[in-house]
Amino acid sequence: MKKRLISVLLTLSFLLYLEVITKIFTTGGFTLKFIYTVLFMIPLAFILTLPTLFSEKAALKVLYNCIISVIAVYFCVQIVYFNIFQGFLSLSMMGVGGDAVTQFSSQMFNSIKESALALILILAVIPASVALTVKKVIFFNKVSYKKILFCILACGISYILCIGSLFVGGTGVFSAYDTYFSKSSDTDIERCVQNFGILVTARLELQKMTVTKLGIEDLLGASKHKIMSLTHSSQEYSSDEYNVLDIDFEEIKKLAGDNTSVKEVLDVIEWRGATKKNEYTGMFEGYNLISICAESFSPAVIDKELTPTLYKLANEGFVFNNFYASFESVTTDGEFSFCLGMFPNLAMGKYNSSFKIVKNNALPYALGNMFTSVGANTYAYHNNEGSYYDRNISHPHMGYEVFRTPDTGLDVEPLWPASDLEMMQASVDDYISSGEQFHAYYMTFSGHYQYTWDNHMCKKNRAEVEHLDYSDTVNCYISSNLELEHALAYLMERLEEEGIADKTVIVLTTDHYPYGLSEEEFNELSGESVDPDFGKYKNSFICWNGGMKEPVQVDKLCSTVDILPTLLNLFGFEYDSRFVIGRDVLSDYEGIAMLSNQSFITEDYMFNAVDNETIMLTDKEISKKEIEDKKSLVVGTMGLSKSMLNIDIYKYLEEYLNNNK
Repeated sequence: MKKRLISVLLTLSFLLYLEVITKIFTTGGFTLKFIYTVLFMIPLAFILTLPTLFSEKAALKVLYNCIISVIAVYFCVQIVYFNIFQGFLSLSMMGVGGDAVTQFSSQMFNSIKESALALILILAVIPASVALTVKKVIFFNKVSYKKILFCILACGISYILCIGSLFVGGTGVFSAYDTYFSKSSDTDIERCVQNFGILVTARLELQKMTVTKLGIEDLLGASKHKIMSLTHSSQEYSSDEYNVLDIDFEEIKKLAGDNTSVKEVLDVIEWRGATKKNEYTGMFEGYNLISICAESFSPAVIDKELTPTLYKLANEGFVFNNFYASFESVTTDGEFSFCLGMFPNLAMGKYNSSFKIVKNNALPYALGNMFTSVGANTYAYHNNEGSYYDRNISHPHMGYEVFRTPDTGLDVEPLWPASDLEMMQASVDDYISSGEQFHAYYMTFSGHYQYTWDNHMCKKNRAEVEHLDYSDTVNCYISSNLELEHALAYLMERLEEEGIADKTVIVLTTDHYPYGLSEEEFNELSGESVDPDFGKYKNSFICWNGGMKEPVQVDKLCSTVDILPTLLNLFGFEYDSRFVIGRDVLSDYEGIAMLSNQSFITEDYMFNAVDNETIMLTDKEISKKEIEDKKSLVVGTMGLSKSMLNIDIYKYLEEYLNNNK
């Protein structure tokens, strides 16, 4: 029995060693939560040593070492991924692994190089495991059912103790207990890793991908009735005062037949409340719109002298002073929220991006479809492969009649990254002289990581930044973003030449935080120490029109999902605000900035969902209940978004509207 316990302890040591090394080289900073990681490794160690109880044959020794090797390699993958994206890799993201290897090969190899020490330390587990099994320190013997039973019982007892420990920190929203037992597939990877480590997070992901069956209340993250109680009560809305359509929710529910999930989601939507029309409703009705999702953009690059066009756009239109881009990494997530006013399915258990998931869904409020509905011409452009993230399918489905990329006729040199200026030069003539209303959408590429002088865009604009007193990485980042500045300068010049700048709106935001910059480099770029939990997400929602006489300052807190409904209101489109997850920033709704990890910012406090910590911003007394209710509301709102996507709620809305024309 002594030898058996030694085998378990050595296996436990391997697992904890991997967790410790990975934490040191990723997030760092050990807290009391690491106790959960230690405790949950104990039952896993008993499970992994089961092969040692069945035979002395070499095959089982090979099996044991293969398991340890696979685990070590998985930790290596996490370190390499973290080094690139400053976050952990969800198992669900491995579904795009082939594309990632093809598209991010140079970044991946660079990350491997930068992470060499960590990878060597991780992989050292493999020869150590082999050596200990060969020397019989990790002991294998002939089958012993008594010892097998003991091992299973020990595993079960230690697991029960682990579960019991979760109650110590409470069972509220965002507690360790809630993170572990939540059936919602939106459970944040970073928070899960912070609480339980890499391996337990992977196990929870697998469970949610293969076993857990989600009900609507699981998707909402809290009781449906709880969510409804925290929002506006159902009431009659006048379309003269509110952005609503004349909808009979009971009639829509009849279209769902026996589908109770659709009916429950419609209940919540009805109770969410609508947003009021305001003095800016229809301000841009009949105008053209050019919307731009700028790769890895940060407002820290905006400078009156260096980027005069960006400076003009950022300061002469609607100025949203408290806008937060919700996403840390993964372009498709930020782009999805920008285009559809919803949170994507960040699911453990969805290996496709949300654009792929909704490519067959009804998307009536996508801007392409809205502009098409009023007879405008619609165009979309991207200066990378159109098939990446299936944009060649999703973007036409969003209503863009023309979608062009370098592999589908856009005259742009197919570099990594490619030129935003070339994309603008190759596309503007498609729409600018038509004399008809148009909407053009751009997903840019020039600002993409990695920021070295080998990067084509960094190299191209190097002479313009060499006088700046920054490190090479920061200078490279600025240089790559100058290509966006040049693209916008060209666009503005063409609009002025055509005489339509006063009838055209330019909107620009980012897909995500520039994860290719380290915390120190981002601070250097910003000229100050930026809060890594919240401050780094503060970004730009540029909304400019050449006919505006003076800027409009907007101080309300808002985030990526709020852009779409704000534009729908400004352009005077008929839509039902209850069916859009984001809120019109110009309405009288309470401002809140929601981040993808379920952290959020209100006027009075910030809530860090990863650490389950509230940071007060004012002296105002806020009750614990009020904060807990707000947590539930944020979780429920994100869950509602996912529910609407999963059951294609807009299909029922469209069918109802078509039946009642």
